Amino acid sequence: MSSRRGYTLIELLVAIMITAIISAAGFEFYIKMHNQALTQEEISNMQQASTACLQELVKTTRKAGYMIGNHVPYVINGDSIYVFFRETQAVDTVLYYLEDYCDGELSGNVSYPDAQRPRKLMRKINGETPCIFSDNINDITINAPSATSITIHLVAQTMTPDEDYPHNGGFRYYPSSELIVLRNLKL
Repeated sequence: MSSRRGYTLIELLVAIMITAIISAAGFEFYIKMHNQALTQEEISNMQQASTACLQELVKTTRKAGYMIGNHVPYVINGDSIYVFFRETQAVDTVLYYLEDYCDGELSGNVSYPDAQRPRKLMRKINGETPCIFSDNINDITINAPSATSITIHLVAQTMTPDEDYPHNGGFRYYPSSELIVLRNLKL
């Protein structure tokens, strides 16, 4: 009786196929985990930017009317707000407003439908050149429910769509709002 040594061609092909299946499953798992990490980073950036932006808006808006005499403390015009107070000049003026991105400013590999096209929140202080205050803002609504309070509702969005998220074309939104009580008004 003679014993055969080695593997047959079929055994070798089966071993290669099993190895390929296990490797493909591991690679797919790695890609999914990597994409989830990138998505979570986008969501965290969106939430942090929204919170920081809103808190800075609150801080500036709360100064409205500080030591300016009979000058109006603020002017709301749609999605923009002028805030007047005295800090460095007789009347300091801070303007916040939404502005559309130019085509070259947005990420080149992402196409945005009109409803999901982000805008930038701009800030202009005392007639200086406006600067970008916050990126990726979808909407801002500013209201004055009473003479001594202002509500700001801000909606931020992710910069790139998530292919695994079926809603809103893959873009995620983070709404936040704040009620600001103006303390410097003499009413």
